[in-house]
Amino acid sequence: MSNNIADLIDGLEFFQDFPYRELKTLAGYFGQMHATAGETIFDEGDAGSHMLILLDGKVSIHKAGENGRRLLSHEGKGRIIGEMALLDRERRSATCIADSDCELLTVNHEGLDRLSREHPALAYRFMFALARLLSKRLRRTSGVLAEYLMN
Repeated sequence: MSNNIADLIDGLEFFQDFPYRELKTLAGYFGQMHATAGETIFDEGDAGSHMLILLDGKVSIHKAGENGRRLLSHEGKGRIIGEMALLDRERRSATCIADSDCELLTVNHEGLDRLSREHPALAYRFMFALARLLSKRLRRTSGVLAEYLMN
């Protein structure tokens, strides 16, 4: 199974700096799940216990507001979803809905903790990749916010 997962994540942007042998190791700490079109994968406010790696399909991310639920984004293959909940163990900040049938990998707290104990250097590199992803997203959000405030 882990070779198959390694094959699925090989070539995804998030994993571009990981050699295949490390992908095989990481794969042993990931779970798999399927979501059908229209299914809510997680709701805003749910306990955050894992992040998702979208292998196939499309999802939409929604945020509740005063005027109802608003679409934040559409995400496709290779996207990381729910990483904040994995890191801070806080409640979900948005709702994720499958727009089509989806194949996803899951990374939960237990798997990340086990990876940290068993392969600390690899866990560090994985966490550093998550930090880079969060930094990139924060910069983009800051740019959008600055543009909004100027208008």
